[in-house]
Amino acid sequence: MNVTKESVSEMFEYRGGNLYWKIDRRKVKTGQKAGRQKSNGYCEVRFNGKLHGTHRLIFMMFHGYMPKIVDHIDGNPSNNLIENLREATHKENIRNSKIPKDNTSGFKGVTKNKGDTKWTAQCVVDGIRHYLGQYADIHDAAEVVKNFREEKHGEFCRHN
Repeated sequence: MNVTKESVSEMFEYRGGNLYWKIDRRKVKTGQKAGRQKSNGYCEVRFNGKLHGTHRLIFMMFHGYMPKIVDHIDGNPSNNLIENLREATHKENIRNSKIPKDNTSGFKGVTKNKGDTKWTAQCVVDGIRHYLGQYADIHDAAEVVKNFREEKHGEFCRHN
């Protein structure tokens, strides 16, 4: 059975960013919250014999189709409010990603030059790394990257 707006709406009720079972099943009762939270923050539900991201099923319920990628606007994978979900391309989803864990400057796109006191500002757009200059002040470098990112990434722009 394919996942459709009708099949999802028949099986689940949406409330406050969560799905609740409408029909008793083996181990769950009507009204019980559907799915489980994974360690990475995403919630998943077994439906039609497959695991599905809760955010994807919610998107399907409201929009009637399942895009390749559903983006969490605020970057929080456990915030599945419909207002926080949007269709995205892979590039858009990456643009909206949080600051990498191995970042040492505290700003996306800003790195310290080895053996120097300057900060390098750079940003990747469509697979091309754009060098935006070197700056003595970390905040100047961060501001240059921020402005560039806003111009190039639009609504999918995330700074940190």
